[in-house]
Amino acid sequence: MIISRYLTREVTNALLGVTIVLLTAFLCQQVVRYLNYAAIGKIPTNVLLTLVSFEVPYLLSILLPLGLYLGILLAYGRLYADSEMAILQMYGYNNRRIFHLTMYIALVISLIVLALMLWVNPWISAKRQQLMNSGEATVHLVETIMPGRFQASPDGNHVMYVEKLSRDRQRAENVFLAQKKKNTDNNPSLQNEWSLVLANEGYQLEDKTTQEPLFVMTDGYRYEGVPGQNDYKIIQFKRYTIRLPQDNMQATHEENETLPISQLWQDYANPKRAGEFQWRFSIALSAIFLTLIALPLSKLKPKQSRYGILLPAILFYIIYIQLLYIARHWVEQGSIPISLGMWWVHGIMFCLFVVILAAKRLEA
Repeated sequence: MIISRYLTREVTNALLGVTIVLLTAFLCQQVVRYLNYAAIGKIPTNVLLTLVSFEVPYLLSILLPLGLYLGILLAYGRLYADSEMAILQMYGYNNRRIFHLTMYIALVISLIVLALMLWVNPWISAKRQQLMNSGEATVHLVETIMPGRFQASPDGNHVMYVEKLSRDRQRAENVFLAQKKKNTDNNPSLQNEWSLVLANEGYQLEDKTTQEPLFVMTDGYRYEGVPGQNDYKIIQFKRYTIRLPQDNMQATHEENETLPISQLWQDYANPKRAGEFQWRFSIALSAIFLTLIALPLSKLKPKQSRYGILLPAILFYIIYIQLLYIARHWVEQGSIPISLGMWWVHGIMFCLFVVILAAKRLEA
């Protein structure tokens, strides 16, 4: 019992350490991605924290099997390299008991991942999609203006520049706005016609009817014409109002990822539904099969470096996860039968486990 607790603690500590490091790295990558979206005006800053928090369960479901895999390699690899495992076996803690204990840990992790994949992640995906379709995630060009910098709208038809913003970011001074005019007459000579607006001040209002934001400019001039040609108009105005383009960042996850597992099972004959169904179970099963691979790989000779095995081990993981992605794509495209689906990838991993185990026994 004491030995079992000791081995469980070693594997768990390594699992948590690896998972936390990987989660932090991937989460930072997602933060940079969302900050880039906010910088170019795709999402408002007030939903950044919510979107980042939505990524945590999905990342955990992917990283927990990898964390367990590397945790076993690091923990057991150290025990083998320091001859601790040999001493434990001398006192009767044989390979079978180690196998049973490790598979019990793998089963617990697999159930946690399964819960994330079957219930938590679909709920999170639905919430993300709801947020992206709501007005809270709608951004407007004026909300992301940076003083002293030209900024284009997502559709490329508007370019805005302001010299200075008030402290509450409600009013802009010395506004420049370029708008590409729509050619409703299909006249080729008007395809490059632009409208340039220069104003002393600008501020944002909300349309009382449509609830859409409007940008109002005061005391300025409007120039209309084709760049490079002398045929243009100059209009002076006291107040000029425009409706700036809106850009909702659509959710990157497909609709299938928001569906409950029961609905996926009902539509299992649909290749896309079957692909999503098998993907959720495959990620949970990956914790089991990665554990099977890690057990023989972690058997190191005394004084052998435990880090030397990490490179081929990571290569095995990359091949495994890529095969799962490929198999999912094939299922969704109908390229392979649903009955075969993604299960053949797990079969390859089991065969690889048998080969590695036989090779390790021959070395012994």
